[in-house]
Amino acid sequence: MLLYENKKAKLLSILKIGINPFKKFVSTGEIKEDLGLVKSRESILQNIVDIIKEEDNFILPIIGDVGIGKTHLFWTLKNSLYYYNTIYISLDTVYKKFFYSTYSEFIDAIGVEPLRFIVNQLCDEWGALDRIYGFFHVADIEKVKKIAIQKLENKYDRDEKEALIDVINGIVTHQLDPFKKIEAEGWLLGELMNVRELSRLKLKFDLRKGKNAYIMLKLLIENSKLGSVLFIDDFEKIISITNPIDDETDEVFDPSWLYGQSQNPEEISSQKLLQKIIKLQSIKGLHLIITLKSDRSLEEIKERFQELSKEKTIKFIEPIYIENFTEDDIDDFYLKSMKYFLENLGLTKLAKAEFEYYPLNKQILRKLYSSTNGNPREIIKHLIKIFNDIIFSNNNLNAILREYESEQL
Repeated sequence: MLLYENKKAKLLSILKIGINPFKKFVSTGEIKEDLGLVKSRESILQNIVDIIKEEDNFILPIIGDVGIGKTHLFWTLKNSLYYYNTIYISLDTVYKKFFYSTYSEFIDAIGVEPLRFIVNQLCDEWGALDRIYGFFHVADIEKVKKIAIQKLENKYDRDEKEALIDVINGIVTHQLDPFKKIEAEGWLLGELMNVRELSRLKLKFDLRKGKNAYIMLKLLIENSKLGSVLFIDDFEKIISITNPIDDETDEVFDPSWLYGQSQNPEEISSQKLLQKIIKLQSIKGLHLIITLKSDRSLEEIKERFQELSKEKTIKFIEPIYIENFTEDDIDDFYLKSMKYFLENLGLTKLAKAEFEYYPLNKQILRKLYSSTNGNPREIIKHLIKIFNDIIFSNNNLNAILREYESEQL
């Protein structure tokens, strides 16, 4: 067995290869994370899980400053909800093609096999198991489509009927027409199609058409064996779209010259997006979580929802607040991160070794805490810088640590 000092030397030599343990920890919705929450936030996670299991058709706001760890919370939540399809979208990037982007993320989350299972079950409910008598026992495709329309048309608005017919055609073709199954599956997966490809499937639009994507999303969520959670990050984008420009700023062009004082294109875009969120909120089995930076933003968003949904009350759960790290949290985060780093390199024995805070020390972590006020993102930025110095500097470790202990971080 390696002696304690030899283990420390081995850890330092691994770092000198050029791998920074904290380089990837600025969280995004696209890159999977397995690092758990610090201890002070475990109760927050359990609170969210309890709400999801006990409540239906709600919007749960999560409020915290920039860099507080809201996106990291998503990954911990996703890893905890084994029996839910948990989907992440950032409103900052998807608001222009909202339903299509949300559908694409949903398909990525559930995978192809569950999609096939759900559409197979739908077709069976629409009468696909009934066969036409003859030499070959085949399903009556047109009859199945007709039954599907009869079962579903009252669940959708009149202006969605054309999209509903498209969706039924796509699903039935995929299940019952072996010669077009591959192309139909491409359509169900959200692939972009030209007019010729759509015509072969007897479809008018692919899923870039918002109503088509919404109906497919609703059918899949409501007929899935699992519940679904949609985590919408950067929800304040709805406010920023319509934020008025400072009166002191000189405008070369004022939209009100063309559109009047009541509405401009940004306000219309914001309203449409809110209406889409309202439609999502009504999908049975879908739980919505939104992230915001302040109570003020939440109140403004509630008012806008109320203006647009006069016929229906939007159910907002009491917000959950995420605070900055405590001093104990930064210790917990640092130690967990170092252990996770070593385990990912396959160094499980080294990960189990007791290094205390090596290669840093408690004094540096306390300085980090005081200089960042416990903001996780700022803490990570400083840790990246310190470890880069340890990795790439020609100075020995003690000299680097003394420098950070004496200077203001």
